[in-house]
Amino acid sequence: MKFLRANFILYPFLFGLYPVLSLISHNAAEMDFTTGMRALAASAVFSLLLYTVLFLLIRNAPKTALLTSFIILLFYSYGHLNLLAREWSFIGQAIGRHRTLLPIYLVLLILVSWLILRTTRDLSGGTRILNAFALILLFLPLYQITASEIERYQAQRLQKQKLVSQSQVSLSEDQQSPDVYYLLLDGYPRGDFINQHLGSSNLAFLESLEERGFYVAHCSQANYSDTRFSLASTLNMEYLDDGLDIPEVVHSGAVLDGMIRSGEVQQNFADLGYAIITFESGYKWLRWELADQHLSPGQSRETQLIELGLNDFERLLLDTTAAKLLLDLPILFESNRMTGLAEILDNPRAAHRARVMYSLEQLPRMPAAFPSPKFVYAHIIFPHPPFIVDAEGRSLQNSPADELAAYADQITYLDQRLLEIVDTLIEKSERPPIIIIQGDHGATIAYREQDIDPAQRLSIFNAYYLPRDNPNVDSGQPDAGDLLYPGISPVNSFRLVFDIYFNGEYGLLEDRSIVGRQSPYTELNCTIPE
Repeated sequence: MKFLRANFILYPFLFGLYPVLSLISHNAAEMDFTTGMRALAASAVFSLLLYTVLFLLIRNAPKTALLTSFIILLFYSYGHLNLLAREWSFIGQAIGRHRTLLPIYLVLLILVSWLILRTTRDLSGGTRILNAFALILLFLPLYQITASEIERYQAQRLQKQKLVSQSQVSLSEDQQSPDVYYLLLDGYPRGDFINQHLGSSNLAFLESLEERGFYVAHCSQANYSDTRFSLASTLNMEYLDDGLDIPEVVHSGAVLDGMIRSGEVQQNFADLGYAIITFESGYKWLRWELADQHLSPGQSRETQLIELGLNDFERLLLDTTAAKLLLDLPILFESNRMTGLAEILDNPRAAHRARVMYSLEQLPRMPAAFPSPKFVYAHIIFPHPPFIVDAEGRSLQNSPADELAAYADQITYLDQRLLEIVDTLIEKSERPPIIIIQGDHGATIAYREQDIDPAQRLSIFNAYYLPRDNPNVDSGQPDAGDLLYPGISPVNSFRLVFDIYFNGEYGLLEDRSIVGRQSPYTELNCTIPE
């Protein structure tokens, strides 16, 4: 094969692709492969330009290839070492700091460049070996990406097969189906947590919801402290122990993603003839397979500029390279002449803000925008960081130093928007809707640094608006509102709704919570406001 010939140089360009592919493989569960295509193309162009410039200066292909490869190694390893070696020190100096690490890298660059340029040896003999090594190196992330996609495809197929013909719900004769809204607020903690740890209070908000007819489950806990676990459980109305009755998540990540993208809750509403409306969250594994409408920010000039800027993966990639030097220079963001570049580098924050605000703006329009019956699912990554607004809704360019206060501010702003949303949903709906608003887990903060028990991440906001004009009440079934209780957990949310409104026979499970993938069953102390 031509590329295995001794004089055919390929390895510098393969080395340039490897860091990008490796990072994609490590984040394959969180992103589409296409999200990394621009980074791959940019890396290929960077390697080619670097090789071309050096060749024009050196006029020796083997030396150019070696020097190009070494510069690529330095460039793509800098950010990793900067993070890894932050706590390492030598003679009182932190090795990972830029002021120490940058001179080390410059000395290495000068020394190795001098050695390569000075040598009189024929370096072409190692080209074939380096080509083969680079191909093997590239094969590893490609294999991981392919294996991950195959595993997820198989898990998705098995999940769909599991849901076929197992619907346990139906409509009563002449039943007018209510619209159902499931608003999942990522990282929204319980009221007593806000009061005790965030130095704030949402009691007025909770009372306002109760005045509107909501039931607030003041002692609710997430069944799991992780989004992936929590959602897989909630959307399938079951624990993730595969029936073993143990406090452990036994399913793989691929299986959990399949349970989220094609869950029993979705399937039930589809079987009932509901139109399913979802919103873009920014995460591949959160996108529902059965959605009739998947809403995302439109093609305004602002969103087009956001799409042209860096995405989350590209920003993550830059953080692992020598470009981190630029990202960490405060002067870059203070200079008016660099504002445009700063906005491009900060694009993931802008994209996140656009998705959050779009969801909050569109939810009140749902009653008129889509015919009934409809099931509207909005997973809003908020008040979960990054911190994008203050308590008044003014945009933040950087995360405030006081993490807890910033978290409380985002909750304050969100509470105000939620009241506007529920008022409109109730007022504009043809018949009273079902509305469930809950967190997938508690606050996303540095628990140990703040000296807070990490188990507190289980405490969640959980509120239900369940209309009482239920045709099934006359048949002897209890009303939904009468079955709610302070500690109801998400695994039971849709069990209750399907049983009362759609002739289901699920029954309620014992409310259980664990931290992480495995822990003892955990029950937090709870304070119910008087």
